[in-house]
Order: sequence, then structure tokens, then C-alpha cells
Amino acid sequence: MEALKILVISSPVTDVLDGDGKGGLLCRERYPEMDWRFRSFKECTERDVTEADVITGHPSPQWLKNASKLRWLHLQSAGVNGYEKRELYAREDVIVTRAAGVHAPAMAEHALAMALSLTRKLPELYKNQLSGAWQAVHARGEVHGADVLMLGTGYLASAITPLVKAFGCRITGIRRDTSKSVPADYDRMLPPEKLHEALAGADYIFSTLPLTEKTRHILDRAAFAAVKPGAILVNIGRGGTIDHEALLEALKDGRLAGAGLDVTEPEPLPEGHPLWKAPNVIITPHCSAWSEATDRRRYDTFLRNLDLFIRGEPLPGRIDFDAGY
Repeated sequence: MEALKILVISSPVTDVLDGDGKGGLLCRERYPEMDWRFRSFKECTERDVTEADVITGHPSPQWLKNASKLRWLHLQSAGVNGYEKRELYAREDVIVTRAAGVHAPAMAEHALAMALSLTRKLPELYKNQLSGAWQAVHARGEVHGADVLMLGTGYLASAITPLVKAFGCRITGIRRDTSKSVPADYDRMLPPEKLHEALAGADYIFSTLPLTEKTRHILDRAAFAAVKPGAILVNIGRGGTIDHEALLEALKDGRLAGAGLDVTEPEPLPEGHPLWKAPNVIITPHCSAWSEATDRRRYDTFLRNLDLFIRGEPLPGRIDFDAGY
């Protein structure tokens, strides 16, 4: 068999899949017979993309229509926005996979940290520390025994639910197909039509939703009007799932007790945007996924999938072009 031409596009966030990074070295060690080409996102050219049989990383979408040799694209992210439309690709049989589950452990810890920090008023206490003020700020609620709503019930949600279940929380999930059995850790599963009912009973709302036509601004003014007063929202899915004007109103009028946002709309959040100074908000710049362990899982997953691809076996994490994720 002719050696596969494999293009590895490293992320600007980490160099683990650079040619000289640990993951890059392991790729060449595992498959020395392959024709490897390592590029940073800035270095990558259209020619690199059109000559490749396999790509891992995030090539410029406008180049994919001319990539007639491309058989498999493995995105190094859980989200697929920008790559979810079949018409982007030169070949109808192209396989596109996402790094589902790779980032979930780190993101689950980040989400729980946000929820706990907002509950225990740590941002306010830290401000007092910086000013040298010995001034107590008392928390009102507790995570223990709370009602938790999971918007999205995929890989990422399944990493969060065991953490909150350890606090004795009751967990409700929202998903399209409720005919399937209720997954472990969940107490009940509701369809999207019951969203407002679920919001009315939730002390904590964790959103891990992908951004699709159906999920854009799913948390709008009507949704926030239905929220249980004093609830805390954590979004580590996609910023576009929330109407941020409605979010600001819910924070300012006290409907929401706090919000933890690792994603926003737009990104990056512009200087002077009112969310920066909104009450009881923690904002992190879309960085919840990253750790050294995440890096290891990224190249381990790609190499496991490459083994399967070479053997002609089904690949996990394959995106559904019809569903858009």
C-alpha cells in the first residue's frame, strides 16, 4: 500500500503535535512508513491540504473543496463549527471525526470549579483579599443536595455528572430522544419542549451544548424568565447558545445568582463589553479544555483512530452532517 500522506496541523494553544513535540515524535515512531507533514496553523498552505490523504487539526475550510485526495479529517476539538457542512468537502465519502471526550475531564473540573467558586463567593472574597480587607462574604446556597440541569448529555456532560452526583445532587438532562434509557447519574431525562419546566426547578444549569440552528440562543429572554430565582449558570459549550443581552438582564435583576462563562458571543469578548463588569460573573477565555493530560489524550486518540482507519474499521466520534455535529 502506498504510504498515506498525513498532515498534522498543530494548535496555537499547544505544541504537543508539532513535529518535535511529544505527540509528533510518537506519530513518526509508531508509523515511520507514513509520509508525515507537520505544520503550524499559520504555516499551513492550501497545497499542504490538497495533497493530504489524512488531516488532523483545523485546516482553513475554504481549502477543503479542492482537497480531492482527503479521505479523513480528524478535528482536534469537540466542536465542529465551520466543518459541519458536507458541501465543504471535495469528496462525498470523506470521513470527519471530532475529538469527542478528549477534553471532557479538564472541562468538567473547570465547570465544577466555576459553580463552586460562584456558590462560595470566591470572586468577591478574592477582591477583598487583594485590597487587604478582612470582610466576610457569606454564601447563600450549597451544591450539596441541589437540583442540577444538564443542557446537553454527551461526552462532556457525562464527565460532569459524576462530579455533581458526588454532592448528592438530583440531575435532570435535556435531550432530543428521550425514548432511550436514562444514562447513569441522571434522575430523569426531558425533551427540549420541557426546557422551561426544567429551568424552573434547577439550582445549577450546566450547558455543554454544541451550536446548531436549533440550539442558537436556546437560552433567551423567555428561558431566563423561567429560571429559578438564584440559579447559577455555567456554560462551557458554545457562546452562541445564549442570548447575552438576556443573560445580562437576568444577572442585573438578580434572577441569576451568577454565571460562569468559558465561552461567549462574540469571541474574544471585546474590551468594554458589559459582561466584563456584570455582577457575579466569572469569565475565562475558552481555555477550560487544556491540561497536559488533555494533550496526551489528543495524540493518543488520533493514533488509536489512525490504527482503525488503516484497518478499514469504523471511527468513533464521526460527525453527523445532517445533525450538524
